[in-house]
Amino acid sequence: MALGFGLAWTTIQIHSVALKIVVATVALLETAALAWLLQLQGIHWSPYSALAAGTLAAGFGLAYALSKAGRHRRRIEEVLGGRISRLTFQKILESDASLPFTGEMQEASVVDCRIFNRQELVGALSAPDFVALSNTFADAVAQTLMDSGGVLAGQGGEQTRALFGGVLLDPEHAAQAQEAARAVQERLQAFRQECLERWGVEADCRVSVHSGAMIVGVFGSATLNGFDVVLAAE
Repeated sequence: MALGFGLAWTTIQIHSVALKIVVATVALLETAALAWLLQLQGIHWSPYSALAAGTLAAGFGLAYALSKAGRHRRRIEEVLGGRISRLTFQKILESDASLPFTGEMQEASVVDCRIFNRQELVGALSAPDFVALSNTFADAVAQTLMDSGGVLAGQGGEQTRALFGGVLLDPEHAAQAQEAARAVQERLQAFRQECLERWGVEADCRVSVHSGAMIVGVFGSATLNGFDVVLAAE
């Protein structure tokens, strides 16, 4: 049973079809080898039921991965993986709406978080410390925005922003963005204190919310997963 669940999960989660087949084949061969080794030790264990369950599970998992639903899931993971929370991923997966990856004009909101005294920090810190500070800022803000239901877009060293309502259509996107901005402000208080204690500098962090018409889509190479938004007024 464990082998079957494992192979089903593997064939769904791994993107490459060839790699799915390789992993499933290796797991089945290992099961057969285990039975042979146990036989050498005088322990009889029939691997046939496990091999049958594993083969069926891998087959069904592969069939799902190649289906329309499986391809939809894989596309979401490829473009939005690491940009959304697991809860938001599940909501997008269950939504029947088409995703605006090729580019659409949407009514949505963006929460923009920036470090405004970047040049001052560059002059005050060593290169490793500046990178560490920037990464700490990005990680803290990004996690807060994702936990609030946002989709990360156009993230950089001193800027992190998230989209609300452009991927999952939500008439309450502005209120959701405002709530996320308040959560980020609270998180940034701890970040500013950490900057003083760890690096002896003050980080000028600001948060803004923009609502209205904007272009939502994947910009640049698909390999880079450049999901981003452009405000129509920019």
